[in-house]
Amino acid sequence: MKHIALLLSLTSTLFLQTQASEDVEKTLKSKITNVTVFMQGAQVTRTGSTSIPKGTSTIIFEGVSPYINQQSIKASGKGKFTILDVQYRYVYPEPVEQNTKAQSEIDRKISKIQDSLNHQSYFLANIREKKTAIQTERNLLLNHPLMRGKAKPDSLDLLMGTMNFVEKKLVSIADRFLKISLEEAEMVKEQNAMNQRIYELRLFKSNLPQPPPNQPKHQVLVAVTANAHTSGSIDISYKVNQAGWSPWYDITAKDAGDDIELIYKAAVYQNTGEDWSNVRLRISNANPNRSNIKPVLPRWYIDYFRHVRVATKKATRYFKEKDVAMDDDMEMARTTEEVADKALPTAGMAYDYSQKMQNFSSIEFDIDLPYYIKSDGKTHFVTVQKHNLKAEFQHYLVPKLDKDAFVVARIVDWENLDLLVGNANIYFGNTFVGRTVIDPSIVSDTLEVSMGRYRSLAVTRTKLKSNTKKQIVGSHKLYTATYQIELRNNSGNDINLTLEDQIPLTNNAEIEIELVKSDGGSMNEHTGLITWDMKLAPYKKKVITFTYTVKYPKEEEITGL
Repeated sequence: MKHIALLLSLTSTLFLQTQASEDVEKTLKSKITNVTVFMQGAQVTRTGSTSIPKGTSTIIFEGVSPYINQQSIKASGKGKFTILDVQYRYVYPEPVEQNTKAQSEIDRKISKIQDSLNHQSYFLANIREKKTAIQTERNLLLNHPLMRGKAKPDSLDLLMGTMNFVEKKLVSIADRFLKISLEEAEMVKEQNAMNQRIYELRLFKSNLPQPPPNQPKHQVLVAVTANAHTSGSIDISYKVNQAGWSPWYDITAKDAGDDIELIYKAAVYQNTGEDWSNVRLRISNANPNRSNIKPVLPRWYIDYFRHVRVATKKATRYFKEKDVAMDDDMEMARTTEEVADKALPTAGMAYDYSQKMQNFSSIEFDIDLPYYIKSDGKTHFVTVQKHNLKAEFQHYLVPKLDKDAFVVARIVDWENLDLLVGNANIYFGNTFVGRTVIDPSIVSDTLEVSMGRYRSLAVTRTKLKSNTKKQIVGSHKLYTATYQIELRNNSGNDINLTLEDQIPLTNNAEIEIELVKSDGGSMNEHTGLITWDMKLAPYKKKVITFTYTVKYPKEEEITGL
């Protein structure tokens, strides 16, 4: 019997210990170590070390983002334990007491002043009652029949005595009224001061820092089991929204030579609710929000066409082209500091610590530098690559629309750069000259990047009135127009120039348009565009003249010329 009781006691003890072990919840102090930033969203990795009791327990990671994707949570670890399960939950903490010590002290002061103010109001009311009594006494005295001449004095002595009495009485009343009026003014002044003090205290109280609202705590729970008490580290990773990056470029053209420097940057932002402090970044051009399911073509049926008369109402649709604008909020301030000590080494750049990796579906850049990005939605520029590219600079000029030439860098061998559509800052040397857009979504061996305006080329476009005329030829009118374009290269370098102009087009078969003279220009019959390709030597001038005619019936008039 004793053996049975001892066995039951041991079994009960083991059961209670097992139950206690299973109910253990332990909060782990963790930190973010790595972040992979996608085009939309980011994957965050948290790491922490802890001791793990024998049996089953739950390790709690607190401070995770409220925008966590629950299906993306994954856990791993190092140590003599087994990970059983990973879950997400949020709990509401105990309500925070809103009245702080400072607020209570202010309330106490306001209450004390309010009591004094209430007490003062009784005395002020008493003074005003006394003033009313004095005024009543004065009115009764002045309205006495004797003072109004309606009573007959028995003698002159009586009249004189009455007048002396009235005089003394009125003086006494005036003195009392003055004294009590001064007391009233002083009390009103004190009352106003107390009201002002209450107002200032309440204003000060409203500006005190308020406790944060009672927000839920977002947690990741990792269930583990161990055969004995041990220690180890646990990592969790999860995807969050409210983060991402967009491509941004710096393009620098050297003062001499055809090479341009292209720096590839990621404009990273995050508003996930958790700061990324001293983390290693990985920039990925993947978008995990897009579907990864292979598309399947549906069946395609055809049949005979049948004419069906259907009464329909005419409808008009309006389509608005969406403008593409550059984000002015991404304005970057740059300052240059001169270093007196010429022996100092050149500062390193972030792209020196970037390593490109390619997997089966995306391109990733590992940045071997610590970054600090707060959860504030602001843009942080992370440099990921630098390329020196061979480019040919071509100048384009359309004097009919703009007097400035535009420089275009024609880049070859760009396909392996893995560029995306994005904005770019343009520099000539160290001078910022403007912005452009890089669009690699073209099927061409050459990537053309607009480098901005070129103002060292002077141009005038003139319609020669002496060679522009209208005349009648038989049953038709003939309109002849001649334009002259003068070019001058004011720079010390050769310029590869493409000049563009045009002649009008028509869809009317009775109107005949002909390019009579082009000075070597080639014309596109479908667009009416005339193009001249040339090379201008330094400080040289060139004149181009082109003439076209428009022939139409003489009884008609032409618009648009």
